[in-house]
Parts: sequence; structure tokens; C-alpha cells
Amino acid sequence: MLPTLVTLLALAAQAEPPAAPSRIAFHWSPAIDLYFHVRVAESALAAEPFAPAAKLARELDRALGGMALAWGPLDGLLPGCQTVADLQAAFARAPESLELRGGTKVELRARALELAAALAPAEAAFAELWKEREPRLAAAKALWDERVGSRERALLDFHLAGLGMTDPGLALPVYLVSEAPWPGALTVFGEQRQGVSFVAAGAGAGSTWLEIVLHEATHSLDVACGERSALGELREVLGKLPGPRRGDPAHVLMFVQSAESIRRVIDPAHRDYGESEGVYTRLGAGVEALRGAWGDHLAGQLTRAEAFDLYAESLAPPAK
Repeated sequence: MLPTLVTLLALAAQAEPPAAPSRIAFHWSPAIDLYFHVRVAESALAAEPFAPAAKLARELDRALGGMALAWGPLDGLLPGCQTVADLQAAFARAPESLELRGGTKVELRARALELAAALAPAEAAFAELWKEREPRLAAAKALWDERVGSRERALLDFHLAGLGMTDPGLALPVYLVSEAPWPGALTVFGEQRQGVSFVAAGAGAGSTWLEIVLHEATHSLDVACGERSALGELREVLGKLPGPRRGDPAHVLMFVQSAESIRRVIDPAHRDYGESEGVYTRLGAGVEALRGAWGDHLAGQLTRAEAFDLYAESLAPPAK
């Protein structure tokens, strides 16, 4: 008889817990919101005094290959920044240069400091916009409190158990912003190599937004737990398959488990973000096989290894 997830949760409860269990810690800041505004909003290119900083941000984005995660060495410096002066001090700690895939080198620190300097004249004007924006960020946090609230502990316990993770006992930082690069949320390494997430208040509606937040926090949990989790096991399984794999091969499991956690603990009517936003289609072969196998695993009908084997078999090229 295979153990059900309820049994796994009971066993996890018997283990020595961390000093304080992990929780999702929301933050927001006018300086960070301004930074993403000039990076993302097309309107910033035509509006003074934001246009100079927006132009520099577009130029840096092109230099970084148009990849949002290539901004990670700067985004990871943002926690704690409340003013443009804070951004300037943070960006002074950025790597002097960044080498992209293919060997292209970007003078990151100098260009980041130039961008921060261009933000200074825009700070006062943004203060007026912030009066409208901050209540929207607070409303997004209120949605989490209303829909999740006291059930956050149960949600994270289920999520950690499902992913085979030992609770690292962290405050998982999620910075709410008015705009974020497509698809509206990202997680990068912070200065201490911990995960730091940024989620746009309008990245989704209802339980979809709850799943987005949980998904991004999962990246931070993955960083904290390393390969000692179901995600690490799946990477090992898929790493043995022939042929190249783009991106993180375990990312699909993050989508599947995040949706299952929201559905089973918060909203039984929840529809997977991966389904509603077409992510599962873009991820391609094997997704439906993993969804089915993982559901059977959570129900205690398959071991984790058996679920992963079924997924790996679905990715194998057809026999000739």
C-alpha cells in the first residue's frame, strides 16, 4: 500500500521543524515600482521626466538580449530599496560586467548606475503616480489575505510535502509591483543567493494570481532546498534522457504542483495557470502525462519514481 500525501504530511510533522516555518512575506516599494515602470511601460518612453530613464532601460535590455532574467544581477539587488538613492547604492554593488551566452560582454555596473541617475529626476513625479499605485498593491496583498489567510500554513505544508521538500524555515520574499516583464512575474537570486520574487498585481485574477505567487515562491524554495526535493529528482531523471533540454526540466512540475496545491487547499474550482494561459501547450510533449501521473502520486496510487518514469517514457522519441 503506497502512502498517501496525508500520511506524508503526518510523517513530516513528526520531523524536527525549523525554528519558524516558512511563510510568504509581501513587500512593495516606490523605488522598485519606478524601476520596473521605466523598464516595462511603453508610456514611460513618451512621458517626461521618465523618458530618459526608459530609453536607457530599453538600450540595456537590448544589450542583455531582451531576456528578462538577464536583469537578474540587478533585480537581485533591489530588496530593501525605498528611494532612488537606495537604488544607486545597490547598483554600485552590481558586477562590473556580465558575459552573456555566446561571449558578448555587457558593462553592467556603469550602465546600471547611469539608469539609476536618470531615475533621480523622475522620483518626485512618480510620487504622484505612487498615490494611485500603492493602493492597488495593497489590494493584491488583501486578496491573498482574504483567499489564503489563515490557510497559508496548510497550503505551504501541502506544497512542501508534495514536492518532497524539508521546510527551510524562510520568509519567502515576494515584491508586489505595478508592472513586471512578461509574463508578469519572475524570481531571481538575491545577494545572499536566496530567491527573490517580483509579481505584478495584475498578473492574473482570482485564484490564478494566488497560483502565480505560490509558483514564484516555489522557485525560492527550490533555491533553498537545492536538489534535495522532487524537483531535484526529476532533473536527475530527465538528465539521463538523450537529446538536449531547454531551460529547467523540472519547471513543468512547479506549474503542476502549484496548481494542485491551490486547488486542493484553497479553491476546488481552480483551473491551472498552465492550462488557462497556454503554458502547458508551449511546454510541449509529456505535460499531460506528468499531470496525470502526478495526480495519481498525490493520491497515493504511484510512487514519485513511478510518476517520473511515466513522464520520462512520454518524452522518449517514438520507436522506428
